[in-house]
Amino acid sequence: MDEIFKKTRELGQALLESEAYQRMKEAEDRAMKNAEAAELMGQFLEKRGQLHDMMQSENPDPGAMKRLSEEMDSAQERLQMMDDIVALNEARNEFNGLIGQINQVLQFIVTGKMDEPAGCTGSCDTCPGCH
Repeated sequence: MDEIFKKTRELGQALLESEAYQRMKEAEDRAMKNAEAAELMGQFLEKRGQLHDMMQSENPDPGAMKRLSEEMDSAQERLQMMDDIVALNEARNEFNGLIGQINQVLQFIVTGKMDEPAGCTGSCDTCPGCH
């Protein structure tokens, strides 16, 4: 069992040293330093908390819930137009893809099977790449 945890730590370290992780961390740092993005994210999280509290109440006000939801949508749309946030989302997607690939390899090693990606034809000729 110790060997498994040793290898897991090695894999974790390799992930931390990967280009995908480094790009994600750099993008996170840039996004965190963006005052406008931080303000919008704070507003979004505050509205989400208010909406959650409202939904937990005995008689939530549908109009107020709709207003909070629209305000959250607006903040999220504005966030998605910011270059730092777009770069962060792209970097996170890339890193999550790497984690997914690792999970696929582990699954194959253990079970001999791999999940086919959505839209997979089974032919590597038409595949955009599962690497």
